[in-house]
This record gives sequence, structure tokens and C-alpha cells, in this order.
Amino acid sequence: MDAVALYEEARTRDTGQSGHYNRNVRVETADGPVVVRMRNHHAEAMDLALWPEPEVLAAIADRVSSAPRLLHAGTDPDFQIHGFVGGRRVDTLAPEGAALPGAVLDGVEGLYRDLLRVPLSALPPVPRDWPDEGDTTGFADRLTSLVQAIRHRGDEEAEGLYEALGVPKDPCGVLRERFRGLAARRFGLLHADVHRQNMILTDAGRVAFLDWELALWGDPVYDLADHLHKTAYRADQAREVTEGWERSAPLECRRGWRPDLGTYLAFEAVKSAVVDTVRWGRRIADAEEAGERTRLARELAAKLAAARPHWEAGARPVPQPGEIEEAVARHRV
Repeated sequence: MDAVALYEEARTRDTGQSGHYNRNVRVETADGPVVVRMRNHHAEAMDLALWPEPEVLAAIADRVSSAPRLLHAGTDPDFQIHGFVGGRRVDTLAPEGAALPGAVLDGVEGLYRDLLRVPLSALPPVPRDWPDEGDTTGFADRLTSLVQAIRHRGDEEAEGLYEALGVPKDPCGVLRERFRGLAARRFGLLHADVHRQNMILTDAGRVAFLDWELALWGDPVYDLADHLHKTAYRADQAREVTEGWERSAPLECRRGWRPDLGTYLAFEAVKSAVVDTVRWGRRIADAEEAGERTRLARELAAKLAAARPHWEAGARPVPQPGEIEEAVARHRV
């Protein structure tokens, strides 16, 4: 396999699936299709990241069978080649709000079972200043610090939009107090980005989980909350997934987990409002049709409404979609 030649072929194509951090292009070879995965170095960091993705995939190759197979990792240029997984991406089978096939729920439970049995010794080293084993509050502090940095990362226009839409200067102030009451739990390997677009229901009826660039060593309850938030299950299936996580997680990973799950879900709502104020603001500004602008403004209003109960007392009312459109027009981010 001439990896560089495959990369050169892939990077000239305008096809493939583009995420926030990477672009994936299927390329045919004499031995069958592969996926060339190319890093977007201009992407703003919106999530914690601990290790280079190829190091994670190499470490878990014999421990997490539902992860993609790493065939090559290059640094100059920065790209990977993964084994191709045949099947259907789950969001094409069941878009947001629709019920997911039972095989997907079973696959998610199996993923958590595998993840939480990977020892830290099998993984790449963590930074010296990473929270100590079981320090769930220290882990949560990393999450809130990132959101605070995102809130104040933008220019004057971004700050103006945040102000206009009532996003507090310290959006995690209340949550930071709640995080101090987290139960101590054993850390585990977290995927930290499992959602409908990152799951493939294979031709064999199993589930493959893609995009491991945000994998972390931390509180397993956060991984469940992140998944529930991003996947937007129906209520009955959210309960099934939560029960599956409880079955699969070792006892020491789920001490005091029930109230803490609610705290992490509140964090996810706040993070979404902070990140998507700018992202949706750009989408609204770029939309050519009035109907599309209104639809996006309604979506952003819903995100702000979900976060508002977790902000400080006296938070301003959530703006209406028309007010959001007007604010975006004034503050082009």
C-alpha cells in the first residue's frame, strides 16, 4: 500500500464526510476500499483532546473490536488510513428524534463494557497535570475551563452576540459549584463523541464506532451524558441506554452516578449554547433564504432555553427567533 499516494488522491477530491476536525474520503485499492482521514488544522478546538488519535487506535486494537482498524498514520503530511467499514451510518437510518435499531443500543452497551475494561497502562501516557485517578471534580474543572475559554475566545463581534443573546460571561459558574459535589469514581477510557454520525451499523448487524480523536481518560459518567446529549434519543430509548451503561460499567465506575449524570447533562446543555451561539450565528448569517434563517434561529433559541436553567439566578429571558436574527445581523461573527 502506497500510503502517500492514497493521501494525494484523497486530498484532491471534494467528496467524503467532513467533521469538525477531520475529513474522511473512501479510496479504492487493489485489496479493497480504505478510508483516508485528513486532519483539519484550521478547526477551532471545541472539545478536550488528550492523545493523538492514531495512538489511541493502536492501543485499543486488541481490546475494542468495534473501533476502526488503523492501517497507517503519517505525520508529514498529517493523515491516517483506516480499514473501510461496510454498512449504513446510523443517522441515515434514524435521524435525530427517530428510534434507533435495537442492534445500535446493544452495540453502545458493548462499547461501554469494552472501554471501561481498558487499563490506563495499555494507553498512551497522560500529561503530568491530568487529574489523578478518581478526581472527578478535577476532571470536571477541565470541562468547565474549556467552555469558559470558548466563551471569551472570540472577537468583539462574537462578544457582542453573546451579550445580545444573554449568554453569561461565566456560563459555568453555577455548574462549577455543583461539580464540587461529584462522587469519586474510578476513571476509565472515554470515547467522548459517540453520536448518530459516528456509528455505522455494519452489514453483519454490528456497530462500528468512528472518530476517536476526542478519547479521554476520565469520569465514565461524563461519557454517558455526552452520548445521551448528542444522540437525542427518544425518552424510552434513553432509559434503555442508561440501563445498559449501568449493566456494563464496573461498580467502582458508577458510585453515586445517578445525580451526577444530571449534572453532566446540564453541562452539555450549557456547552452547546456557548459553542453554538457562534456556530449557529454564522449559519444564520450565511443562509440565503428567510425560512432557513428562521429555522436555524429557532434551533439556537432551543439551545439557549435548555441552558438557561443552569446559568446564574436572574438570567435574561431567552430571545425569540426574530430577536436572534436581528442580533446576528448586528454582530456578524
